[in-house]
Amino acid sequence: MTASADELIARDTRDIAAAQKVRFFTQAMSGGRGSILFGPRGEEFIDLSATWTAAAIGYSDPRIQRAVHDCLGNCPGMGIGSIINEQTLLAAERLLELTDSVGYDTTNDDRRVYFGHSGSDANDIALRLCRRASEEHGGGRRVLAFEHSYHGGLGEALGLSGVQVEGGARPDSCVTFLPYPDAGHPHADLATPEEELAYCIESARQALGKGDVCCLIVEAILSDGGMIIPPLGFLSGLRELCDRFDVPMICDEVKVGLGRSGMLHAYQYEGIHPDIVTFGKALGGGLPISAIVGPAAILDCVPGSSLLTMGGNPICSAAAVCLLDILTKEGLAEQALRKGEEARRYCGESIRNGDAAVKNHIVEVRGRGLSMAIELSDGTQQDSERFAEKVCFRAHQLGVIVYYVGGHVLEITPALNIDEQTLRLGLSRVLQAIGDVSAGMVGDDDIAGFGGW
Repeated sequence: MTASADELIARDTRDIAAAQKVRFFTQAMSGGRGSILFGPRGEEFIDLSATWTAAAIGYSDPRIQRAVHDCLGNCPGMGIGSIINEQTLLAAERLLELTDSVGYDTTNDDRRVYFGHSGSDANDIALRLCRRASEEHGGGRRVLAFEHSYHGGLGEALGLSGVQVEGGARPDSCVTFLPYPDAGHPHADLATPEEELAYCIESARQALGKGDVCCLIVEAILSDGGMIIPPLGFLSGLRELCDRFDVPMICDEVKVGLGRSGMLHAYQYEGIHPDIVTFGKALGGGLPISAIVGPAAILDCVPGSSLLTMGGNPICSAAAVCLLDILTKEGLAEQALRKGEEARRYCGESIRNGDAAVKNHIVEVRGRGLSMAIELSDGTQQDSERFAEKVCFRAHQLGVIVYYVGGHVLEITPALNIDEQTLRLGLSRVLQAIGDVSAGMVGDDDIAGFGGW
């Protein structure tokens, strides 16, 4: 790429739809390798987002390149809808091998895999097929989802995503949004984490008891809603209720799955087995592919009803097989667990021993594995959100890519194989950015036109 940054920005403004943009600063990139992105003038940026977790093993990984190149050189069609290809079958077999599902032994043929392009379509189709399966047996269409959740930007997943509906999207006509336990911001002035958990579980029990629910969909970590880590007992409590009322449980692992939480699947922290699991983002190692893993009784219920011409694309599937092999053979989940613990320890020590102004603006550093959050505060909710915008802007000036979720929470989700030195340097710059914003180094005019979420 030889164009200047100014030229690329001008072309972006002229040609790219605003509906596709979530911008925290103005930056064009010319390339990337590992956990580093490069600007047009060769400037380097430590990427602590990994493109919202899609770059699970960083950029330009040579193994992914080889897998894609080999498939491109002898491509057996472009989708699995009408022609079978072995690359996609291998991806399906690997996902079945790596995914547990309640009531289904991983060695039998009672489960199926559906392939799409993104987490949005995976969740959309999982929800639609649950509704169709329920209707075929005289059941209802109601979906139980959670406040501040995110399951996608299109189709039925859009109207079932709490953050989208809270932001103005039209809610699905048959959705009930349940409270997600958040000890830091409890519901109904509940006094203890135990009371907060009990309240959320009871809300789910009452909703399920109405008898019109076709499925419940939940994130094992509420990522875009503010990187909320649920208390132990929440997912297992939901699992018990879904069993009691015979309702399928969907676990959305699109953003926090495949090793990021420090386990292969984030739901494994409670030892549960969802009926359906959805994957996206990280699955393709940078290429667009998503997957649903679930029972044949649901995924086979309406043959040909969810066609995507390039669903099961062999090129993307080859990348997914490569990614899954790297993930398991190199123990990236274990690496994420260790690196996340060290990163949170480093942040805690730096905050305690550092500038008091930084300490006063940080509510909490939390996370599981390399799904991490730094929650910020600057008085009111509105002021805290503006403060977070400025921190992202200032971090970019310091050479770090970081975004916020939930309005005022910095999301730290680097590549799983980021080296410790790069991660620590990136975090030190984020903490510096917090101090710089506190000192008034970023004004309101600097972030005019940027809003992010």
